[in-house]
Amino acid sequence: MSMRDKFEFREPLGEEPDGTYITAGQMQFYLNRPHGAENFKQGTREFFEYYNICRTYNVITDLMDIDPTVAIFYWDSKKEQIAMAFPATGIVAEALSTIEEPCTFGTHEDDEDEGWSDNPFTVG
Repeated sequence: MSMRDKFEFREPLGEEPDGTYITAGQMQFYLNRPHGAENFKQGTREFFEYYNICRTYNVITDLMDIDPTVAIFYWDSKKEQIAMAFPATGIVAEALSTIEEPCTFGTHEDDEDEGWSDNPFTVG
């Protein structure tokens, strides 16, 4: 049975203590990448960068579901990627400042060597 058969696309797979999560669809996208399943199993930096981006995206989209004016997603043509914008002192910035380092998928033996102790979600 595949993830598709078990979960809805936006269904959280688990929740961090701070309330952030990755969805079934986001995880399936990652696992479908070349080396995705291997990176996930090994807990690579690449996987956790993706995981943290998903957590951030989900915080913002959940807030935008309540009030679509709190943030905006747009295409950054210079970087050729999706970007997000929100006021520096608004509800999104406040929510992002409370995100903690991930722990759902375990910890890394080389956390300090790889700079994992830095919180990528610090706003300001």
